[in-house]
Amino acid sequence: MNVRTFVSIPVPNSAGLGPLMKDLGLVHGVHRAVAAQLHITLRFIGDLPEERIDEVGECVDKAVNGRGAGQVRLRGMGAFPNERAPRVLWVGVDTSIPLAAIADELSRRFGLQKIPYDPKPFNPHLTVARVEGRPNMVPLMHKYADTEFASFYCTSVLVMKSELSPYGATHTVLRSCDL
Repeated sequence: MNVRTFVSIPVPNSAGLGPLMKDLGLVHGVHRAVAAQLHITLRFIGDLPEERIDEVGECVDKAVNGRGAGQVRLRGMGAFPNERAPRVLWVGVDTSIPLAAIADELSRRFGLQKIPYDPKPFNPHLTVARVEGRPNMVPLMHKYADTEFASFYCTSVLVMKSELSPYGATHTVLRSCDL
């Protein structure tokens, strides 16, 4: 059986995002992320045979070993691919944890183990919504451009399972790896 898998940092403190999420809910075509499932994706793997999950966990353990825990701040707002034609709305991530180095090391280790993954360049962010159509998000993005929404102390990286349904995704922790 295949498991839709990704590697992420959980976001335990999302209360500060409340005003932004409320504003996003007022915009037609904007689908907000579920607060309880907010995470910072380090690498998306996708469908993987269940028997390979332990290999993923070993790669993650080795990639994060000795990196050290640290404070993570959620600050500012932007969009992919850009603010004029947004498809994904995000909040920025600021931390002393070397997230880019961890993502690169995950790529290297997954490559060595022939674990398929999405090779997109890593850009630290927290997805807060997806956009359908062409609503004008520029004023809202400018409103929140310099806002610090929340901060939390991160001590681990998670290997996650994502189960899709018509009601959205359900995420389950498969393995926790200490920083």
